[in-house]
Amino acid sequence: MKIAFIDKKNTSITVEKRALRVDEQKIPLRLLDVVVLGTSCSLESKDMVKMTKEGISLLLLSARGDDMAIVYSAKSKSAELKMEQYQAQSRALEIAKYFISQKVIRHTKHLEQHEKILDISKVLEKIENTKRVQTLLGVEGSFSKRYFTHYFKFFPKKLHLGKRSKNPPLDPVNSMLSFFYMLVHNLITVRLLSFGFEPSIGFMHQPFRGHDALSSDFMELFRADINEFVFGLFDSKKLQNSDFTKTHGIYLKYDARRRVWSDFQKFNQRLQLQLDKEIAIIRKMIKE
Repeated sequence: MKIAFIDKKNTSITVEKRALRVDEQKIPLRLLDVVVLGTSCSLESKDMVKMTKEGISLLLLSARGDDMAIVYSAKSKSAELKMEQYQAQSRALEIAKYFISQKVIRHTKHLEQHEKILDISKVLEKIENTKRVQTLLGVEGSFSKRYFTHYFKFFPKKLHLGKRSKNPPLDPVNSMLSFFYMLVHNLITVRLLSFGFEPSIGFMHQPFRGHDALSSDFMELFRADINEFVFGLFDSKKLQNSDFTKTHGIYLKYDARRRVWSDFQKFNQRLQLQLDKEIAIIRKMIKE
């Protein structure tokens, strides 16, 4: 996906002659799939409609960076694929096992990059022998807790409290994990919609109050990559304690957030290539 990040205060955005005008800069609409809008950007509803007609989705980021909204065309795609997705619920356990086993394998490889070796043979055996999706979720939860006890040791203690925290995040590392998990989850949702999937119908995760369960399924395949990306931001000193503010949780300051967009853009280009490959795998499993 071709993505533009617009996160500049008091920026005026309009659509003129099939191009997006951002202050004095123009971006042809044909070069865009997604536009991420940050703090205090001004965009009228008529221009949003023009963009969605061109197949461009909008991700609207809250001021604190703790929530996002998607603006996507109301036109539905690929009813046939949706029907196949619903019918494949009879094989939800098989597909859920793929997501969870791949998560375990990829997280283990991530730890190995940092010279921490885990024996996951028993975990993979449990996944293979499990008869219920709910049991799989328990296996996944136990493994994630084990993984994070090692992951947080990559960082100086001043950056974390040693465990996963969210809603709100309680330290800089958790703040960045939550932020990029949220962002990638929404980008996955947009990509699934573009292929014609129903993002709310998952195989591992269950729909709940508008939760995009299928997007969460796919997220499990990329969390280790995001975790490494977050580690790199701190390890390279691009982010430090002083870049965060404490307001009902720990959140990245606006100026610091603008600094990391270019890093995320490069990271996301690689991620999107992997996502399309995984979508093809799951689409094939659904059609079998």
